[in-house]
This record gives sequence, C-alpha cells and structure tokens, in this order.
Amino acid sequence: MSGVKLNRTLGFWAAYSASVGLVVSGTAMVSLGNGYGVGGPAFSIIAFFALIVILCVALSYSELAAMIPGAGMIGEYTTPALGKLAAMFAVLAGYIVLVGTDGGTNMIVGGQSIETLTGIPWVLAVVIILVALVAVNMAGVGVFGKVQTILALGMMGLLGLIGLWGMTGIGLHSQLDVQPPFSTMSWGDQFKTLGAAIWLFIGMEFVAPLAEEVKRPGRTIPMAMIFGCLTIWLVDLFFGLGITKYIKLDELAASTIPHVAGAEAMLGRAGLILMGVVSILAAITTCDTYLMAIPRMLYGLSKEGLMPKFFSYLHPRTRTPWYGILFVTALISIVLVYAGLNNANIGFITTMINVACATWLMSYIIAQVNVIVLRRKYPNQHRPFRTPLYPLPQIVGILACIYMIYTLYVNPTVLKISLVTIALILIFAISYLKVTGQKLFTPVPLDQVYRGIQSRSESDGLAVTGSEQDPNSQITA
Repeated sequence: MSGVKLNRTLGFWAAYSASVGLVVSGTAMVSLGNGYGVGGPAFSIIAFFALIVILCVALSYSELAAMIPGAGMIGEYTTPALGKLAAMFAVLAGYIVLVGTDGGTNMIVGGQSIETLTGIPWVLAVVIILVALVAVNMAGVGVFGKVQTILALGMMGLLGLIGLWGMTGIGLHSQLDVQPPFSTMSWGDQFKTLGAAIWLFIGMEFVAPLAEEVKRPGRTIPMAMIFGCLTIWLVDLFFGLGITKYIKLDELAASTIPHVAGAEAMLGRAGLILMGVVSILAAITTCDTYLMAIPRMLYGLSKEGLMPKFFSYLHPRTRTPWYGILFVTALISIVLVYAGLNNANIGFITTMINVACATWLMSYIIAQVNVIVLRRKYPNQHRPFRTPLYPLPQIVGILACIYMIYTLYVNPTVLKISLVTIALILIFAISYLKVTGQKLFTPVPLDQVYRGIQSRSESDGLAVTGSEQDPNSQITA
C-alpha cells in the first residue's frame, strides 16, 4: 500500500484539542487532586514551575515538529541527531510505555466515574468506550478531528467553570470550618512533587505526530502546544484552589477519583454529576488521543525501517494505520485486564503514573538534546519555528527532567519496574537493528529523513518543513 498517503485536513482547533486531549486526562486529574491533597494550596506554585518546564519542552518540540514534520515524531527527530537506537528508545520508552501504563489507568478512572454515577460496572463501561473509539479512529482522522475537538473543548470548559464557581463560593455548600494550611510540608519536600505536577501537562506534544495531517504545521503546531499548556495550567489552578475550600486534604490524597470527590463536596449531587461527566470525557479523549497519535508514530518509524513493516500499512479507503490502532488497543487492554483481576486502588494508579512519567521524561530529554545537536550539525537549515533564547530553554528543560526522574525513582517499586522495562526496550531495539542490518549510533542524513517524509506526504503544495515555500527547497541539508 505504498501509494496510500495521509491527508492534510486538520486546522488549529483540531491540533489544539489533540494537544489538550491527553493533558486533561483521568490520571492528570488524579495527580491534580492528589497533589493538592498532599501539598495543600501551595501545590499551585509547584504547578507553575512545572508549567515553566513544560513550556521549555514545548518550544523544543515546536522547533522539531516545524523543521521535521513527520508522523514518526520523536523517532524522526532523533535519527538525524543521535541515530536509530536512540530514536527507537525515545519512542518505545516515552510513548509505548506510556500507553501500556497510563492508557488503561485513564480508562479505569473514567470507568469508576461511570460506576459512581450510574451503577454500571466500570469494566463493562470501559469495554464499550474502547470498542467505540477504535471504530472511530479506524474510520479516519477527519472523524477524529470533529469528535476530539468537541470533547476536549467541552471538558476544558466544564473543568474551568467548576473551579471558578468554587472559588467564588456563590450558592455552594458550606466551606470547611477550618481552611487547610497553605503548605503542609517544607518547600524542599514540596519541590519533590514536581514530578507529580509535570504530569498535569502529560502529552501536550501529542499534536506533533499529526504534522503530516495538519495545515501549515510550522505555525499551527507551536501555537497549539503553547496555548494548550497555558490554558491547562489556568484551568487546573482554578479547580485545585476551588476544591480545597470544601474537602479535607487527606480525603483528596486518598481518593482514586479526587477530582470527583472534590466537586461533590463543593456542589453536592450536581458536582458529582458534572465532574463525573468531565472524568468520563477525559477518559474518552485520552484513549482517543492514544489511538490517534501512537499508531502514527509507529507508522513513521516503520516507514524508516525502525519498526516492523506492517505498522506502515494504511487502509486504502480510510487511510488510517489499522495495525497500529490494534496494537495500541492491545496495550490498553492488558492494564484493564490486570486491574479487573486485582484491586485498582490509588496505589496501583500512582505507581503506573510514576513509571510512565519517568520514561516519558527520558524521551523529553532526548527531544531537547536533538534541538541542540541539530542546531550544531545543520546551522543553516530552514526552521519555520526557532526556540527563543536558545539554548536556555533546552538547558533548563534537561536539568529539570533529570531532577524529576530522580525524585520519581526514590520509590523502589517504580525504579524496579522502570529498570526492567528499559532493559526489555534496549534488548528489543538492539536486536531488531542488528537483525535488519542497521547501524545503532550513526545518524541518518537530514535530507534522507526529508525524502522519507516527502514520499508519504500529500501533494498539496505544502513544504516538508511546514512552510509555504517550494517543497523541493526544504529537503536539502
């Protein structure tokens, strides 16, 4: 099916919804409620520092996605900078692990919200949602854009509205007789929760794999990521400060759905229903984003010979990567099956979040290193978007990611699971590259990467790098 190519059909709002669709996830809201429960209102300051870090990362992804607008995303950014082994590790550690740990736990949070509202067993609810979303994504990215935009914007609006309402206190349940202290711990311990705070922005870069399907990606993708991060921080700030006025911090810290518990304490049955709906929408948009983005990363890597060829198959009618979609569905299902057979409590959810967060941050480090390496190797290459104050954002972002990984690995269970996972990834990547006769550390020439992207782009007059210039002028290093 080499003649079947992806279509450019998505505008800014579809790109924005792809960026925030995973950020406002079930597990992100669990981290939000848990963070305020553990640290008190002072968690707002930690979340602000996390915003600064994630904006540094977003600038790096914006430059990379505009310069190399491929569906393989971090894989295609890394091959010309650090070589194929680093590219495979960045994708598998950063995103396949993410799906395998976070995808299922997000569905659990949404399913438990459904069970709380309706009494329908959460297992049955998530199965129905998963099957429906698989069908939507197999139908084509145009359908994704319409569904995801409506859900993401509705979810953001509801979350922000509830938070603002809680801060005003107008017509709500009585606030706590004794308001919680601003900070429940020392500032040194507060900053150790930065890893939890960064999870509030998890996946803001998931718009990047749509670079081959977004109109004018050199402008649209940076705007979507940066605007998405800022709006997420603002909405989370309103909601977090709002709920702490109505529910005890220890209750927030212990709940598997603290955002729902907080809204119920604030608004009663109405809050339970409203936040339950937000939680369900979050589970849907998160799963939808995984089913959209990860198969396209695998598609891009497969086209470059870094993953099995069947991942590059596109259905001739819908032009969607069916095998990648089914692979992601299987990963999500593994966690759901395990949780269904065991106790899906807050300890299980936070452990999965921390494992995913640590390897995801490793992928972020690689992305920021890519920017620095490519600036040095190809200083004159056209870049539709350039990081302001380079290389300061990259340095700040790399150091912050290293610090957060350290704080996450203080937990021995998280460290053990991560080390086993990383070892398996390296064994697979090295074995695959050796068997297919590819070099591990030799970077791929940038013009070769461009030719690979160009060969699968639609002939719509848009340049490979996302500018509106002649496409041929952008594929030479």
